[in-house]
Amino acid sequence: MTIQAGLRYEHTAYHANQLGNAIQKDSAFSHNYGGFFPSGYISYQADTANSFSLTAGRRIDRPAFQVLNPFLFIINKYTYQTGNPYILPQYSWNLELSHQYKNLLTTSISYSVISNYFSQLFLADTSKQILLYSQGNVGHTYNLGLSEAVTASPFNWWSFSAQAIFNHKQLTGFNGNNYTSTVNQLSVNSTSQFTIAKTYTTEITGAYTTRARNDIQELLYPTGQLSLGISRPVLKKKATLKLSYRDIFHTNWMEGLTQFPNATEYFKELRDTRVITLAFTYRFGKAYKAAKHADTSANDEIERVGNG
Repeated sequence: MTIQAGLRYEHTAYHANQLGNAIQKDSAFSHNYGGFFPSGYISYQADTANSFSLTAGRRIDRPAFQVLNPFLFIINKYTYQTGNPYILPQYSWNLELSHQYKNLLTTSISYSVISNYFSQLFLADTSKQILLYSQGNVGHTYNLGLSEAVTASPFNWWSFSAQAIFNHKQLTGFNGNNYTSTVNQLSVNSTSQFTIAKTYTTEITGAYTTRARNDIQELLYPTGQLSLGISRPVLKKKATLKLSYRDIFHTNWMEGLTQFPNATEYFKELRDTRVITLAFTYRFGKAYKAAKHADTSANDEIERVGNG
């Protein structure tokens, strides 16, 4: 059995200026906040095939700096978009229990409570007949999750991995009201690799998501895609030629409903997701092992800043 616990303190401070013009005055805002973040886990190796782990902790996610920009973007004459300098960081308490059977099967059940959850907010200015998209905080979000992941190689020429994630979400309250939305969503994805005649490698990937909700006012309809790729080494295995076809049936679009105050908007966004690619890769020189770099807590924090 392995037990580990820790306590971290973080402090954040920022200040920003927004230059104005003859119509709009200059503006500025700043924010300072700090907090303690405990975390820990218990890992138990029951036998050579089964292991269990329990993790718990409190985390903070800060808004990306560009989200704070209050500048108004005109999408069309009926729809504007703006940032929110008053958006707060979101805090979450997370608990997860997982079981792993060899390197074959991993099962997890999790529960999280998020305060000030980041969400798009959709507002309506009835006096100007304008719809406004912005970023804001949802009072609380509760998420109960169950996941199953499997990795196997039934034959020397076939290996595959698959994962299914079920989430029950409840989002409550924004802008001082008691608006509530819930959803049960399931996401499934799988990848299979086949070796043909010891020369060709074929990969088939698929993904599907049922109705989903990432924002309190927006419901997304089911979506998915199927992709295929085949590759082979050439030029005495110094190069690789790969042909891939992404989103074969052109089903990876975004469709759903957005609920504004006193209005409902249906939307469907078709993207150029069906793509055929032919790639040639050539490796110069000798192959060297990549140098290993020790992972540190700073790397995790950099990923969470969200400046990408």
